[in-house]
Amino acid sequence: MERSRAWWHSRSRAFLSECARLVESRIGGDATEAVFLCGSFAGGDESVVLETDPPILLSDVDLVAVVKSFETLIEWSRRRAELGAACEDLWCDVRFSGRVDVGVMLAKDLTAMPARPGVYDMRALGKVLVGDPTILERIPAYAPSDITAREAVILIENRSVSLLDARFGRGLDGGAEPYGFLYRIARVYTDIAAAALSIAGAYAPGYAARAELIRAKTGAGGNDSLARLIDPALCDRIDRWTAFKLEPSIAAAAAVQGSRGLEKLWKETANDLLAFWKRAVAGALSGRIGTSGTRLDNLRGWKEYLSRVSVSRRVALGATLGKRLLSGNPLDTVREEGMRLLEHRVTLGTAVPVRGARGGFPYHGGSWDRAADELCSVWNGIVFGRVNG
Repeated sequence: MERSRAWWHSRSRAFLSECARLVESRIGGDATEAVFLCGSFAGGDESVVLETDPPILLSDVDLVAVVKSFETLIEWSRRRAELGAACEDLWCDVRFSGRVDVGVMLAKDLTAMPARPGVYDMRALGKVLVGDPTILERIPAYAPSDITAREAVILIENRSVSLLDARFGRGLDGGAEPYGFLYRIARVYTDIAAAALSIAGAYAPGYAARAELIRAKTGAGGNDSLARLIDPALCDRIDRWTAFKLEPSIAAAAAVQGSRGLEKLWKETANDLLAFWKRAVAGALSGRIGTSGTRLDNLRGWKEYLSRVSVSRRVALGATLGKRLLSGNPLDTVREEGMRLLEHRVTLGTAVPVRGARGGFPYHGGSWDRAADELCSVWNGIVFGRVNG
């Protein structure tokens, strides 16, 4: 059966509506203000392999449930993975390489959302599936120039964890290979594009639109700050991998992968990510990165993480990390250590043991592979509520 994007969108719209109704019914209609769609699905840019049977969904489905009380927020924040898994069970004739991720928040939190690419997209492209149709209007209407340098860095550091999790295809559903591995590679380049445009104050929604902007602004007479971050070779890879992200297929993979094996491709991508990160931090962002949250935000983040570990581990981490609990949140630490592990792999290889992170968070010393596994498990547990992502 030959499937088209139009065929896919007709199927996915019904699935998304069913997911939203399920989330509302599980949480309770009286407790829910709205359920909305964000991420790549909201913009129609999701990655799905249509040449396989069944189709393989590479992108995550990002839903947000806006609830009415703090008590409901606490309960369902802890049960996010349950909601996502229930939604995935609704679509038996699609193979999930990504996941259904259900966020839970209060309406008042929408008004306080920071200026970051995902929030900009949420306001511009988000779609209310259930409940108050005006709920997204509560998100601040930021300009591209409002997106902070720190948010650009976070985009890149997030990709380091994803790349570690996908090293040479590890950590992915075997039925989704090689698409799942190549999708992780593509996301590195699409997020490099998003980060570079954020730094230049020119962020725009849409993967294709960003690739086109990068091409236009790094050419003759373009943006000097972008040209310093994106050289012609990197610009070409952004173009090719954006095309794969939007229309993943074996033919598209061959066009970007060429004769390189997966290991060489992973190393090339890791090198590009590290090089861009260093140029951004040392050059364009020097002195204006800042922190990701207030001391209170950081303390709350650690409190939430520590509530899920053993008492002995809680005491040991608190004693070891000390004031660091106020200067950054757990995800900041995982991102920072993710970049270190990636650099270790690129410069020293896997044969050289790694030094454990402070307090053994998010990994202990020993083999590089074991450290990468530990870090990715911590990340997936915090972000998705599932150790395996």
